Amino acid sequence: LTRDAAMKRFPKLNPDARYVACYYDSFMPYPERICLELLEDGEAAHEQAHALNYVSLSGGKGDSVEIRDELTGETYTVKPRILINAAGPWIDFANDAIGKQSHYIGGTKGSHIIVDHPELFAALDNTEFFFENKDGRIVLILPYVDGRVMIGTTDIRIDNPDDAVCNETEIDYFLEMVDRVFPTIKLDRSHIVFSFSGVRPLVSSEAGFTGNVSRDHHIKIDEPTADIRFPILSLIGGKWTSYRAFAEQTADVVLARLGRPRRCSTSGMRIGGGKDYPHDDATRAAWLVALEEKTGVDVERLNTLFERYGTRTTAMAEFMAQGDSDAPLASKPNYTRRELVYLVRTERAIHLDDVVLRRTLMAWLGGFTDAVLREVADIVAAELQWTPEQKAEEIARAAKILSERNHVKLAEPVV
Repeated sequence: LTRDAAMKRFPKLNPDARYVACYYDSFMPYPERICLELLEDGEAAHEQAHALNYVSLSGGKGDSVEIRDELTGETYTVKPRILINAAGPWIDFANDAIGKQSHYIGGTKGSHIIVDHPELFAALDNTEFFFENKDGRIVLILPYVDGRVMIGTTDIRIDNPDDAVCNETEIDYFLEMVDRVFPTIKLDRSHIVFSFSGVRPLVSSEAGFTGNVSRDHHIKIDEPTADIRFPILSLIGGKWTSYRAFAEQTADVVLARLGRPRRCSTSGMRIGGGKDYPHDDATRAAWLVALEEKTGVDVERLNTLFERYGTRTTAMAEFMAQGDSDAPLASKPNYTRRELVYLVRTERAIHLDDVVLRRTLMAWLGGFTDAVLREVADIVAAELQWTPEQKAEEIARAAKILSERNHVKLAEPVV
């Protein structure tokens, strides 16, 4: 688009922009849920596949590794034929745990903020702005869920991924870059409802400019030694946009080493709630009406669930139609009690923060108060049979995480 055409479509755009080019790409609003559904699909694919939540690699020697249950402290010994280290930015930490010193990762931190700003959301016209900032970095302003806007990202070297949080300097960077693109829109810290920060598992590099560090992926293979008698495959690099290709490449290497043929392919395979997904609006509407007739759950409610869970809504709606009557949360009525019970019961939530940060977007979009946290805690506590002391600990844990790592300040103090 020429400048005139761009300004006509995006009137709030900085008139100094010379051209705007449009292209189509994928959008992943729920990456935590996609990760969860990939794990569940992997388990369903073979009876000997097990995804263990809150389990860490705690040691290793000879032909064995030790894994630790982080909830009970119990340890278990496993004798692998091959160890695949897919710990992302924690790869070197995992290798160190079994006595294999490595320096494969040179991770960089990428932070984002989510803001509640209707004027900015409208200015985007349902389009992500993907551009080069004045420092040469590629950054983004993205229309997100429920009218929110996601802004990112930074690229800062970091040694320990556990230390990754969005800091005040990064927030300044985001506010300045929005002002650069939309100079008449006033955005400040009061509009921030959430922040998050992750670490890219990039290859260790001496490049001075982090943007020059390769985003490609590869497998680093450490062959057996006298001390560790099994090969270790460390998966270096990669990101969401390439994970399926990287997984297939890794599987091919493992199958070749085991002398096994490939029996299936993930090419064209649907994931989780994408299975049997309606292809157009008419098919989707008919699908929702049929599910309403089957379960008695109102079609408007089903549509909300479908936006969150895709075709997994079928099993959820059937569950919601059984047993106790369902009801919206008093503090957050776009969620219901049996919806949360279903997630806890079927998706192996352990902590309160699992539910509000990784099974749902409850804490991501604003309006997350102490009342919401406590009402959700009541539901989760009843399902997981927490004692009053455990529930209080979980509330305090979640509040601390939200405050320190996500810029979520609860409306009332948590005692």
